[in-house]
Amino acid sequence: MITFLHSLGVVVAWAGLFYKLRALRQNPRDPALAALCAVFALSGMSFFVSLPPVWARLDELTGIPNIAALVAQSCVLSLVVGQQVVLTYWARPPERARRLVRWQLTFCALSLAALIALFCLLTPTEQRLKGFTLYYVHDPYYIAYLSLYIGVYLIGEANVFRVCWGYSRVAGRTWLRRGLRVIAVGAFVTLGYGAVRAGNILGTVFDFDLRAWEDVAWLCGDLGSAVTLVGWTLPGWGPRVAAAGHWMTAYRRHRRLYPLWAALHAAVPTIALAPARGAFADRLALRQMEFRLYRRVIEIRDGQLALRAHHDPAAAERARHEALAAGMPEDDVRAHVEAVRIRSALASKAEGRAAAADGTTPADPPVARNDLSDEAVWLVRVATAFAALPASAAHDGGDGAGAGAGAGSGDDGVQVEVMRRQSAGGG
Repeated sequence: MITFLHSLGVVVAWAGLFYKLRALRQNPRDPALAALCAVFALSGMSFFVSLPPVWARLDELTGIPNIAALVAQSCVLSLVVGQQVVLTYWARPPERARRLVRWQLTFCALSLAALIALFCLLTPTEQRLKGFTLYYVHDPYYIAYLSLYIGVYLIGEANVFRVCWGYSRVAGRTWLRRGLRVIAVGAFVTLGYGAVRAGNILGTVFDFDLRAWEDVAWLCGDLGSAVTLVGWTLPGWGPRVAAAGHWMTAYRRHRRLYPLWAALHAAVPTIALAPARGAFADRLALRQMEFRLYRRVIEIRDGQLALRAHHDPAAAERARHEALAAGMPEDDVRAHVEAVRIRSALASKAEGRAAAADGTTPADPPVARNDLSDEAVWLVRVATAFAALPASAAHDGGDGAGAGAGAGSGDDGVQVEVMRRQSAGGG
């Protein structure tokens, strides 16, 4: 499991590095961006040298047992400080930020020098691809080494959590706010790794053992780090993913509205702003999906208004009673009734009849929803009900109550049952 977690960390860190390097090439003088790229590079390196094959190979090349542990932990200590540099440049005026960053980098250099000195005093003689900390935790030099490393780690990650969570409450951009919260969550999870390592140190003093928590430590450390890295990049790619999701939603709704739109367009060709497309060409229309969906909604509503004189209130009322009797939900009842109203109006127009000519009042105009999304969702529901109508329903209600009660009643029952099953299945 640990090897898998390290591999996942390598992929996330270096993917984030390549993503951020593109932005750095466009803005090479941005110190916060440069520091963030360093954070990704150091994180990827720490994960990479912690992989058992790389660890063993690095020991073999240098002739120093467990040198990979020093390299990995030096990278982690440096990236923890690097995160403070990023936050400093983000939160403070440039001149003040530069002064504070100089102190942070000085602290980082001194901490690395102390870490290297303590590692040299430790002089580990046996290679430990797994359990390095547990094996050497009783060595006084290693206790000092680990205390320095974990102290910087815990303070740094706690500060990242505190600052990012606090800034997320006042961030104006939605995806920046989400990114800061993801960073904060990741930093909080990594504290679990630091807590277990601190427990390893305290266990030597108070005589308790946390060996059973070793997998938990790595799980918190690696997953928390990966989540943090994702958070640093989220404001950049998050809006693009959201835009792709909006496009998919618009395309799906546009396609599902096609049968209803096509039927209305065949009866009232003037509703179309652009020349009509066939079903296959319509499926291949991929650009300007929001605009296309907007036009399709408007054109369907225009078609309904153009057919008002042909609506048959009797057919709509009969459809309502049958749907209610079948136990359909209220929204599906209204969609079913509107679909029947459209189908009967199309049939009346095709036969040259005006259903309201006998003195009854034409149907009320369709009720508009608050925005395009609500309107599209509603019309998709109507289009689904429209597609479920049997062909003979086009003529129901047009020849009086007797015809509707006779020839049309069986087909209406089938149609209502289809709608009831669709509503029960969520579709």
